Amino acid sequence: MARSAGKMVAAVGCSGGELARRIVPREELTGDCRQALADYPGGILECKYGCLGLGSCAAACKLGAVKVGAKGIAEVDREKCVGCGLCVKACPQGIIRLVPREQNIVVACSSCDTGAATRKVCDAGCIACGLCERNCPMGAIRIVDNHPVIDESLCVSCGMCASKCPRGVIKDVYGILGPQV
Repeated sequence: MARSAGKMVAAVGCSGGELARRIVPREELTGDCRQALADYPGGILECKYGCLGLGSCAAACKLGAVKVGAKGIAEVDREKCVGCGLCVKACPQGIIRLVPREQNIVVACSSCDTGAATRKVCDAGCIACGLCERNCPMGAIRIVDNHPVIDESLCVSCGMCASKCPRGVIKDVYGILGPQV
C-alpha cells in the first residue's frame, strides 16, 4: 500500500551517542560538530557514521525542534518540526534525513560497516543481521550497505521490523507498538 506524499519531518540516523566509543573525550571538545571535525580531522568517534552530539543541527533549527538529548544524540520533536531541512544541511555526518511525518518506523543507524566492525565501536549500532528484512511482510525493508533502508512507499508501519531488531536500531517513534526495550 503506497503512501501519498505529505509533510516531512527530520529523523536522526543514529542510536549510538554515549554508547559509541570515543576517540576524543567529550570534555575536550569545544564548539559544534563542524568545529570538532575541523579540530580532529580523524574524527571524534570510533564509529565514523555516528552523531557527534555537539549540536550543529540544534543550532540550525529556528523552531527549537532539534536538541541533543541526555544520551548524547540529536533528537527531533516531531510536533515542532516543519521539515524545512536546515538540520539536514547542518549535520556534517549526513545522518539526518527527512521522512514522511506519518512514517512511525525509522532507522536510527547509518553505519556502513559490517556487523562485526560495528560491534567493536558502538553498543547500539546495526549489525546487519537481516531479521528486519526477513520479517517484513511487505518487503519494505532491505539491508543496504550493512544497515536497514525502508522503502516508504511499501511500508505500512506495522512495526514487525522494529519488534524483531535485536539492537533496537529500528524505532517506533510514535509508540504504537507499546514500550520498547
